[in-house]
Amino acid sequence: MIEQINEAIEVLVAFMRGRVLPLSFHWGERKYSVSRVNLVHSERVGRAKWYYFSVSCGDDYFKLGFDTENNKWLLQEASYL
Repeated sequence: MIEQINEAIEVLVAFMRGRVLPLSFHWGERKYSVSRVNLVHSERVGRAKWYYFSVSCGDDYFKLGFDTENNKWLLQEASYL
């Protein structure tokens, strides 16, 4: 089941070949290591451009959002097995 979270998080990324690659993120007291980036897409929301990253951390799925207007990351969704 997918749970809507919408909480601010800290994300460690790498810039490789002109792309952003999330490596890990902190949510609450826990660090999650990204094992796979499944999908990346973007959209305009007002003046801001948002980038969305669907990632896997082991068997868990997360949707991370990056707001380019405010340089903020959000954990938008989570799904646990």
